[in-house]
Parts: sequence; structure tokens; C-alpha cells
Amino acid sequence: MNLYCKSILLLLFLQLATRAVSAQNDPQFSQYFLNQSVFNPGYNGLDNALSATAQFRSQWMGIEGHPFIQDISVHSPVPLLHGGLGILLLNEEEGVLRNTFVSAGYAYHIRTNAGTFSIGVSGGAVQSSLDGSKLRAPDGNYIDGINHNDDILPGVMVSGIGPDFAAGIFFAGRKFTAGISANHLIPVDIKLDGTNSNLSMIFARQYYLQVAYFAPLGNTISIRPSLMVKSNGSYLQGEGDVVLTYNNFLWFGAGFRGYSNQTLDAIIGTVGIRIGENLRLGYSYDYTTSSLNSVSNGSHEVVINYRVNLIKPAKPGKIIYTPRF
Repeated sequence: MNLYCKSILLLLFLQLATRAVSAQNDPQFSQYFLNQSVFNPGYNGLDNALSATAQFRSQWMGIEGHPFIQDISVHSPVPLLHGGLGILLLNEEEGVLRNTFVSAGYAYHIRTNAGTFSIGVSGGAVQSSLDGSKLRAPDGNYIDGINHNDDILPGVMVSGIGPDFAAGIFFAGRKFTAGISANHLIPVDIKLDGTNSNLSMIFARQYYLQVAYFAPLGNTISIRPSLMVKSNGSYLQGEGDVVLTYNNFLWFGAGFRGYSNQTLDAIIGTVGIRIGENLRLGYSYDYTTSSLNSVSNGSHEVVINYRVNLIKPAKPGKIIYTPRF
């Protein structure tokens, strides 16, 4: 096979790899119920506290270059704005690819007897980069430096940046919650600097539907079944979870991601603990059920959430007894 054909094949591989990033419904989190503002800006402020979350996920362990995802989100109700504000920083590394998202969002809250309706938007930027020094072409020369012998493939780190927007609606009742949202509201095609224009990162619009129900089973135990459905318009993925909570202190649960032979992904186990009034720690393990299970050791995820109640309940006023006439 000549150099031209090999270059085309390698370029197609890179394009498929970049498209796979946009087709996987954004980074996957198993404990999304502890950090829902990542998927839906309409959730900003609905924890009724200053809520800060750090989330770390190592996906498909055992595969070289497997995805590693980190995010930090902070959101809080702002009564003067009749809603909530939030910020998000998310980083995703996958082989030679890296995507970093930064955004700020606002949600308008409408309080009713049934619960709180929230309408949210967010805007920011996404930066994509590719480390060409880690690529190896079939006819490249790597003895005295990086030389792919290809005009298309970069030999250094290249990157590009583009705008990113999201919108969502969320309802939070006493027992029932539901949300629908869209990330990458305006699809983005980021050209990587210094390379052929065909080498780019494509972020298609992503849709999310979240539904959950909180059911007390007594004074100390409660159960929360939930469902998340994700789609990019071409592919659909679903996940169902059930979490059991004891005394609002300890929770554990299980879930399943996939609904057909083509979408099978993982069986999920989750455990978490609440420390004091403010700190929550969660851990989940995904057992891979797709064809990757022959090379993957599963996925690990850790969540740390800290909440500070900024709106203190009003103290009863001093009682003054007055004579009646």
C-alpha cells in the first residue's frame, strides 16, 4: 500500500475517533444524580444551597488511552435574581485527544404548590486539542524526532476553540423530578490549527431526559428509581437506576445501561455516604457488558459534593405580652 493510501486510512481513523467523541452523548457519568447541573443548566440552584461538586471517572480501565474525565461544578440559588447561577469546568482525555469545557449558567425558578419549575441556559467555550507527537504513521520516521512523512498529520500539539451553549427545563417536586435539556445547542465544528481543514472535532447537539421518583419506605429507608435517556439525534442510549437510602446517611444501588444488543454498555453498582450536614461521598463501578469486556476492566467513578445552606431559616421573634382592654 502506498503512502497516499495509508495517509487516507489514518486520516479516516482520526476522523472516526473524533466523531466517536461527539457520538457518545458527551462524557458518561454513572452518578449523575449527584451532579445534575452538568447535563441540565435548568438544575442550577435547585439544591437550595451553595453546592460544589468534583467528579472523577476512569472509563474502560485496561485499554490504553482509555477516557479519563474530571469536572468541577458550583451552583447556588440567588433570590435577588429569582433563580440560580452556576459554573462548570469539565475536562475529558481520550488517547491523544483532549476536550475542555468551561461555561456559566443561569436558571429562572418558578415556585408553585406542586414544586419548582426551572428554565436554564448556559454559555461558554470548548477547546479541543490533539497531541500529534504521540501519533505513529506506517511510513513515519521516529528515530531522530517526529516525522510522520505526511502533510496532513501534525507532529506537535494542535488545538482549536469554539463557542458552546446549552438549555434545559427542570421540575423538582417533593417526590418527583424530571428534566429535559440539550447540550451543544448550536453544533460546533472546531478546526484544529496547523492541520488540514478536514481534521476537526465535531460536537453534535445532545439531548437528555431525566426522570426520578423518591418514595419513603418507612421512617429511615427510602428508594429512588430513576431513568436517563440520551440521544444525539442519530443514536439513543438509556439507563435505569435504583438507589436505596438509609436514614439519609448511607445509600447504595444498582443500574443498567443499554436497552438492546447494540446499546449494551454496563451493569452499575453505587455506594455513598453522607458525612455531617454538608459532605457527600459517592463511588460507582461499571462492569462492562459490551464487546469491550474482553479488554476492559470496567469503569471507576468518584464524586465529592459539599453543600452550604446560605438561606438560614428565620428565627422566631421575641414574644411580648401586652394587656388587653
